[in-house]
Amino acid sequence: MTLDQLRMLVKIEETGSVLAAAESLRRTQPTVSVAIRKLEDELGLQLLSREQYRARLTPAGEAIGKKAREVLRLADDIVLLAGHLATGYEPELNIAIEASCPMSCILEVLKMVERQYPQTRFNIMAENILGALDRLKKGDADIAISPWFEEDTGLESFVLMHERMLAVASPQFPPLLGAKVLDYDILKGEVQVVVKDSSTRPREKKIGVIEEARHWLVNDHFTKKEILLAGMGWGRLQRHLIADELRDGKLVPLEIRNYQTAIDIEIRVARRLGTPIGPVAADLWRDFRNLAGA
Repeated sequence: MTLDQLRMLVKIEETGSVLAAAESLRRTQPTVSVAIRKLEDELGLQLLSREQYRARLTPAGEAIGKKAREVLRLADDIVLLAGHLATGYEPELNIAIEASCPMSCILEVLKMVERQYPQTRFNIMAENILGALDRLKKGDADIAISPWFEEDTGLESFVLMHERMLAVASPQFPPLLGAKVLDYDILKGEVQVVVKDSSTRPREKKIGVIEEARHWLVNDHFTKKEILLAGMGWGRLQRHLIADELRDGKLVPLEIRNYQTAIDIEIRVARRLGTPIGPVAADLWRDFRNLAGA
């Protein structure tokens, strides 16, 4: 059994005939026919039904064809990985980071890897909410660092750190002037400042957003913080982004009846499952794991 024979079998299924498969693979029709007969003899199975004008796979042929696709995909992955390893390093590496993630420790790891591989160009893409994971899933990024809101079986990931998101507002936020504990219904009439998700994948429900409330959309977390500091609305932010403002009393945590004001979240490093990686990406992954103690 050879990879060529498996490719021919798959191509016959895709094109619907031995002739079309031969033309697609730039082989002669007799070459493809002989190769498939040899594969049938080796396996002791009839893979093609030759009773009709257009060749089609038998049930056994369809089952073998399905496995053949997996084998061919793995073979292509090996060739791609070999190409990465043969170069010694990747010419560039794309890293998508959700903009609210703590950057200081992330940059320390990037600094170490950049010194080891100065010939690799690092492309850092700042995204919001689920945008970094969206970049990763589409293949625009090799590694993503993002808050983790739901499991994804197509990604491999580990926890880099834990963070807490707090619902906060300025002490001058009008509803706070008359009460310490706010009613959920009152907030429906107030402005909730929301960072726009840079993901292109539509989602039925926005994370942490009161659908009935008035919303101001902003493009980044820092603009959101400035609006909150001005007393013009309320919203959730990661604690590390507002540590100074909480300490100085410029922002205060909100208590809201029937609403979860504090949420503990994981920030994870992720990559696509089954995708070959080069030595630079492998070292970056390893160093982030070391940082996390994973």
